[in-house]
Amino acid sequence: MVFAKALIGRKIQKNVRVEIEEGYIRKVEVTNERVQIPGILIPSFVDTHAHYLPYSLSLTRPRLDGIGDLKSALDFIAENVKKVPHNVIIMEGFDDSKWERSLTREDLDRITERPLVVRRVCGHKAVLNTSAIKILKERFGKIPNLNEETGLAVEDLPLALSKYFPPSEEEIEDAIIRAEDLLISMGIWVVGENASIRYLRKLVEMDRAGVLKIRWRVAVYFNQLDEAKEIIKYESENFRVVGIKEFLDGSVGARTAAFSRGYTDGGNGKLLKSDEELEKIMKTAESLNLGVWWHAIGDLAIDQALRVLKRSKKPEIHRIEHFEFPREEHYKMAADMGVKLSLQPNFVRRWGEIGGLYHRALGEVFFWGNRFRLLENLKANYAFGSDTMPPGPIYGLLGALHHPIKEERLGLEEALYRYTTAGAEIFGEREFGEIAPGKKALITVITEDFNP
Repeated sequence: MVFAKALIGRKIQKNVRVEIEEGYIRKVEVTNERVQIPGILIPSFVDTHAHYLPYSLSLTRPRLDGIGDLKSALDFIAENVKKVPHNVIIMEGFDDSKWERSLTREDLDRITERPLVVRRVCGHKAVLNTSAIKILKERFGKIPNLNEETGLAVEDLPLALSKYFPPSEEEIEDAIIRAEDLLISMGIWVVGENASIRYLRKLVEMDRAGVLKIRWRVAVYFNQLDEAKEIIKYESENFRVVGIKEFLDGSVGARTAAFSRGYTDGGNGKLLKSDEELEKIMKTAESLNLGVWWHAIGDLAIDQALRVLKRSKKPEIHRIEHFEFPREEHYKMAADMGVKLSLQPNFVRRWGEIGGLYHRALGEVFFWGNRFRLLENLKANYAFGSDTMPPGPIYGLLGALHHPIKEERLGLEEALYRYTTAGAEIFGEREFGEIAPGKKALITVITEDFNP
């Protein structure tokens, strides 16, 4: 039996008694009795789009989180190269959105002759020194989207860093354990993970051994689909493949998201696939009874996703990930089609303020983006996720509550709903997502000292 204030549906009740038996909610009633838990009882947080496995692996590497200028970043890198025992040094998490300029190959060459790769927090951009470029050329030949002169790599290499510099089996298992501990500490019991094939295999292995704690709802990368055929057939309470992931464009921070209007500092980004290629991917997914998770941030990519989805007989099984900067008509189109949308209020808080990265990079296009109130008014099928940038629903909730455009802000109940119940619904789950009799007791308590 649990007492607390509770979020039931979209309304916060006062003094609620919830009786739990064998993992299910048996009874819920409003009571005048004294609340025994000083907080709010909510359905479990559901992070609909995340990368907790590579993020947890990255926690074993030097991370540049929170470093606000280039000089401090270079000082940090110089100090930490001495501490890394591996032949290839990988560092993670830099955010150059407020720096005077980004890192270059020459910067890294001055620090060390050992192979060094530093990846941006968005995962779509990395900078390599000369030694790292040399190793990659020897192993793989020409690397797509790698500028050897500047050391800048976008999309292919940074997104598939574990392909080029593979972690060990022990590191992968440790990353899963770390990820689950992190998720539980943040009140997340269900996560939509974008997972590469080695992580998928390890998740299944650990689930068969009965050691997984979190409900993993994963998307397989399309280019690894053949390797994942057997994994797709496997299903349990804690593991299920629910989608196929495909990229239509990149990120704003890497200047690779695709826009009809150019970035203020040049370029438009570009679409990564043709409509015909995407339609083939969509039909393959539907033949497996899976939805496609379309990564689409810029308006050109969102337009392409919706254009291709119009050719589907069941667009409602597919998702658009991020859906950050649609044009006005795209909002209504997505709502009318019933397409699932996974949005990241974490981005709004981190980069979405007036004068912040998005505003500086996009100019007036900035005002097209992340219109939560409009989505509410259109009754769109959307839920929240973090993209692990940074991890944690509480961080993202504040992005929704304090949206830089006042008219687009959500109330507390609405924002919580999108990070809880709506998340269960976007996965088509019926056993959890509400505080109601007969539902699984996947519950999170937010207290004053809750520290996600």
